[in-house]
Amino acid sequence: MKISWLGIGTSFFAFAKLNMHILIMLISLEALMLSLLMFLFSFVLMYGMNFHLFLVLLTFAACEAALGLGLLVSLLRLRGNDYVMSMSSLNFYA
Repeated sequence: MKISWLGIGTSFFAFAKLNMHILIMLISLEALMLSLLMFLFSFVLMYGMNFHLFLVLLTFAACEAALGLGLLVSLLRLRGNDYVMSMSSLNFYA
């Protein structure tokens, strides 16, 4: 459980400080989700509960990763870069 808390803290720090590229933000969000899954899995094993919530969260994590990568590819094709600063509403064009 302590390792998952370390992963959650590290991924929050990476999401807060390394926010120049969208790919880095997506990777830190995926690390956060995996750390939360590891915490939930250890919680389920420790208290002998059902794995239903773990499986639902794992499914949502996979869908979130696929959606994020799809949006990143669309953004790269549209703009040519993945900088967060290029997402300004003043520079938006479709």
